[in-house]
Amino acid sequence: MGVVKDFNHSSLPIINNLIEDGQPVFGIFQQVQNINYLNYQSYLISQKRLPDWRKDLKVNQFCFIQIIEPPYRICLALATIKLATSAFVYLYNDTTQQLEVCEALQPLTHKARFLGDHYQGQMSFSHSKLSLTLDFDPMQVSVDLDSQHLKLAAELTRNVQPLSICTPTGRRGWTFTQKEPFTTIVGELLIKTSSKMTANHQDELVRFSETTIANLDWTLGYMRHETNWFWACINSYLAEGRHFALNLSMGVNETGASENACWLDGEIYHLPPVLFVRKDFDSSAQNSWHIYHQNLGWSNIDIDLRFTPITVYKKTDDFGVVASIFEQWIGEYSGEIRLQEQVIRLDKVLGLAEDHFAKW
Repeated sequence: MGVVKDFNHSSLPIINNLIEDGQPVFGIFQQVQNINYLNYQSYLISQKRLPDWRKDLKVNQFCFIQIIEPPYRICLALATIKLATSAFVYLYNDTTQQLEVCEALQPLTHKARFLGDHYQGQMSFSHSKLSLTLDFDPMQVSVDLDSQHLKLAAELTRNVQPLSICTPTGRRGWTFTQKEPFTTIVGELLIKTSSKMTANHQDELVRFSETTIANLDWTLGYMRHETNWFWACINSYLAEGRHFALNLSMGVNETGASENACWLDGEIYHLPPVLFVRKDFDSSAQNSWHIYHQNLGWSNIDIDLRFTPITVYKKTDDFGVVASIFEQWIGEYSGEIRLQEQVIRLDKVLGLAEDHFAKW
């Protein structure tokens, strides 16, 4: 399948620093090399400049990584709102539809570190149930995870065409996110005897191969006090053998720019905004999410997808001042994405769909 492009990703700017003259640079970029968020000149209503410690306290940061080596799908995340820091990892078996979760929560940033950013930095978290270290450099992301039921070590080679975007959030805030599929995955997964997925309660070692695929979502920003979003994520091989990745969202980055894109064999195609309609709140319609692009005549792209949920990782926290209702579903996508005259057809392709409300 050849795709005709009328937009060249290389025409997007490369910027050294996200914050220039005290304010963020908004837009979509080839690359943002340094997220210098402490240089942001944020003001209170009194117009007094916020000190660095207040800016550091207010910023939210999270990272999500998915690694797929059939039949296993490993999803892990580390997030902080500074008042609390949490991490999770879950393992899903595509064949048996088994799901196993390990999660942990610490107050403030206790036993956690957040240094640098998505190109030069480290995020780490330590808990009796789950420890996780993520090291970032311009060429790769390294993952070292140990939990009750599995252990993971991986080196993930970065894509040269990531999705990098920064948009305003609320009256004073802004949000930066970078999404990318990785190109090469090296490492291994150890499923421990304590896992319900091991045969005969023996350790199972899964080595990653040239067909292993993975993707990254790294986000930092000053978001609204109450934030909600929908998110769709696919990372798979199409029927004709091409590697396909998809990122669609509704919420957060929605001011003048779209954080929607797909990749074919690592090449990015920017996509317009989409709408999510979730109908599975009604028990009689337990299998219907509709994700679509409303074409108003100025786009030569059409998106029309249906998502059928299979299982979910769900977590609800309510501490009054901060709260979260987080649902990340695993399910099947069917439908079409039209890029000019070319069509990407999906027929029961496994992927993720997220519905998240946060008060922070």
